[in-house]
Amino acid sequence: MRGLNLKKTFYLLFVIPILFCFHQEYHKSEVAFTIGEKDLIPEGITYSSSTKSFYLSSLNKTKIIQIDSTTGKYRDFISSKVLGMMVLGLAVDESNKVLWACAESLEDNPYRTTVAKFDLETGRLLHSYEGNDTLKYLINDLVLDSKGNVYYTNLANHSVFKIDIESNRVELILKDMNMKYPNGITISPDDKYLYVASDTNGICVIDLKKRKLLNTNLSETSKGIDGLKFYKNSLIGIQNEVQNKSEIKIIRYFLDSTMIRMSEQMIIDQDNPTFDIPTTFVIVNNNLFCIANSQIGNYSRKGIKDKSILTNVNILKYKL
Repeated sequence: MRGLNLKKTFYLLFVIPILFCFHQEYHKSEVAFTIGEKDLIPEGITYSSSTKSFYLSSLNKTKIIQIDSTTGKYRDFISSKVLGMMVLGLAVDESNKVLWACAESLEDNPYRTTVAKFDLETGRLLHSYEGNDTLKYLINDLVLDSKGNVYYTNLANHSVFKIDIESNRVELILKDMNMKYPNGITISPDDKYLYVASDTNGICVIDLKKRKLLNTNLSETSKGIDGLKFYKNSLIGIQNEVQNKSEIKIIRYFLDSTMIRMSEQMIIDQDNPTFDIPTTFVIVNNNLFCIANSQIGNYSRKGIKDKSILTNVNILKYKL
C-alpha cells in the first residue's frame, strides 16, 4: 500500500520483449476466517508454522492480531500501545522465531516509520529500525531471504534496503528512479533476484549480486498490483488499483527458465463479491490466504470515514 491513497500504477519490466499467453482458471474460494473487529482495517498478513497461527496487521488499531489456524479464534499479538503506528507488511522468520513488521506513524509531525522485530512467542519488541524523515522514509513491505536477512521497500526514496541479521546493520541495496515508489516485494528461492512492484514501472527484477535492475522493457499487464509473492516459478499478485471494481483480481504470472521474464499469466479470481480492496496474502501448504476486504477506502489517518458501512473482515482461502 502506498500511504493511504492507494495510487499505484504497475507495469512488468523484462530484459527482452515477450508476448504473453493469457488465460483464466478461476479458483474456488472459501472464507477461512472472519474477524469481528470491523474497524480493524487490515493491510498485511503472514503465517507461522511453529505457532500454527496467522498474523494480521491493522492500520486503524495500530496493532497485530494472532489467529489460531485451527479454531479461528484471535487475540492481540501486540497491542495498539506497543508501536502506536499503522502496521503494514508482515513476515515471519521461523528459524529465529521472529515476526517482522513495517509501520508508519499516524501523524505527519513528527513523522515516523519503522521496521519492527518481535519475539514470535512472546510478542516482545526486540528492535526497531526507524526512519524519521517523511521525505526519505516510507517503509511499506518486506521479504526474508533464506538466511533471515530482511529486504524492505522504501516508497518515499525509490529504494530497497537490507537488514543484515548478523551485523544488525541496515544497508541500501538499490535506489533507482526506474523503480519509483516501490511497494510489494518478494524473492526467488535461490536468493538471486528480488521482484519489486514499482509505482511507475511495475514489477522490477533486481539482481542482488550486482545490485542493479535487469529490466529494460515495459509491459502493462501487472498494472495495479499490491501484494506480491513468489510461488513455484511464478509471481502471484493482487491487482486492486483498477478503473472498475469488477476488474479487481488475483493474478498469477509464470516465469520462464531465466526467472526474469514471463511466459504466461492466469487469473486466479476476479470480481469476487467479498472483495473490498484486497491487499496482501500469504501462501501456506499450497493454499493462498488473502485479506479480502481491507476496507482501506473507508479509512484515513484521521480514522474511519463512515462506521455505518463497515463489515466483518474476511480472509479468503484458495487452493492453488
